[in-house]
Amino acid sequence: MQTAARAYMQTRVHTTSQEELIVLLFDAGIRYLEQANREIREKNYAQKGILISKALDVINELDSSLNMQKGGDLAQNMHSLYIFCQTRLLSANLKMDTGMLDEVRDILQKLKSAFEDIC
Repeated sequence: MQTAARAYMQTRVHTTSQEELIVLLFDAGIRYLEQANREIREKNYAQKGILISKALDVINELDSSLNMQKGGDLAQNMHSLYIFCQTRLLSANLKMDTGMLDEVRDILQKLKSAFEDIC
């Protein structure tokens, strides 16, 4: 089953527009943070760390997708916001702070919504 799911995801990634991929990244980041929040409450700290690392990877990918030359101030502001989110997640990971996870999740949800409106 894992192989079939992996093949499906690879096909989906290769046939999806760049805008849709960004939305998928936002969805994944939001999902990882919701799962990490649950793992903290259930005291599954190792899994929490893995999920926060995945969310950090998503934010890093979103950040690397910015076109700093064409994006001007908007791209720079987005970069700063992504750095803020990464810092909050690192702190949340150390402090087991679900509030910080919720804060970053809310930011990602608002960015996703704004991105969908623009596209």
